[in-house]
Amino acid sequence: MLIKRVALIALSGALIVSCAKKSEPAADTRYVKVFVAGNGVGQTRSTFHGIIHAEFEPNLSFRVGGKIIKRNVDIGQQVVSGQVLASLDPTDYKLSADSANAQLASAKSNYVTQKANLERYKQLLAQNFVSQAQYDTQKAQFDSAKAQYEQAGNQLSNNENQVKYTTLKAPSSGIVTSVSMDAGQVVTAGQTVATMAVSGNKEVEVELPEAQINNYKAGMPADIKIWATNKDYKGKIRIINQASDQQTRTFTARIVITNPSDDIKYGMAADATVEPLNATNGMEMPLSCLYAKDGKSYVWVMDSNSLAKLVPVEVIGTDGTSMKIRATGIKDGDKVVLVRYPHAGIFELPELTVNNKLGK
Repeated sequence: MLIKRVALIALSGALIVSCAKKSEPAADTRYVKVFVAGNGVGQTRSTFHGIIHAEFEPNLSFRVGGKIIKRNVDIGQQVVSGQVLASLDPTDYKLSADSANAQLASAKSNYVTQKANLERYKQLLAQNFVSQAQYDTQKAQFDSAKAQYEQAGNQLSNNENQVKYTTLKAPSSGIVTSVSMDAGQVVTAGQTVATMAVSGNKEVEVELPEAQINNYKAGMPADIKIWATNKDYKGKIRIINQASDQQTRTFTARIVITNPSDDIKYGMAADATVEPLNATNGMEMPLSCLYAKDGKSYVWVMDSNSLAKLVPVEVIGTDGTSMKIRATGIKDGDKVVLVRYPHAGIFELPELTVNNKLGK
């Protein structure tokens, strides 16, 4: 029992000595939070959210008014150029065309008669059987008959065209994107009854902020991300509206996708990323890394021994939470101290320490 008790006492003493020799952090070190440089390098591009559209999206309407008797398409239907989409009741327009045809026949008969009379008066004038005044009167009657005949022909063509206009046809191949008509509905000339997306280029429509409108122009390249397909595409700005929306104060821009795929559908959401004209190369990091001293800007950079040193920087931009800097003494992978995280004067990071006597 005595041997075991001595051994236990000796072991306890060893543990006490061992604990007593455990190293403690030096009084001039503190724990900090760091930012690894390079995680936000070159964030000079702007991303805009938009919707996929066709380059041409015409509103379709009848050129004459009337009652719809047949609708042949639905939303999302693929159509080809010249395909009949809907029809109006053509009865009234056919009656007008028949009346115009009868008027043309009457005008033609009068024209032929006056033309024959003019030829006879021409011969009689040569033989001095009629006076020049009588010939001129007959010539005026012929000219009037000719004008009436031409007018009747034009009127018939117009009425025949109106009969054709009772049929609404697709102006080109594409997809019907909306329909606002049905059989039995009475529509007026020019009233939109459907819209379509013309087959061809697919574009992203975005809204550019008023404060940034002068940073973009047509022809600038863009990177496009479509979330539904989870694919990336290339594009370029095709056009920027030079007049802002009166409510949103934004400028509409169209970015054409230069390498589209067949699985891109109209109406899908997309992100377009564009580098503005005034983009400045720099390194982006949290604004809390900034340290001001004697009117100059610095950041604390840690070396391999966990010691910090001040590195002068030039702040070239900030959005209130992050900043873009230009500095020759910072490279990718360097650890920059967040000097104001999470509260002023409080640093938290258990794995790294900084000697607070350095950099004075």
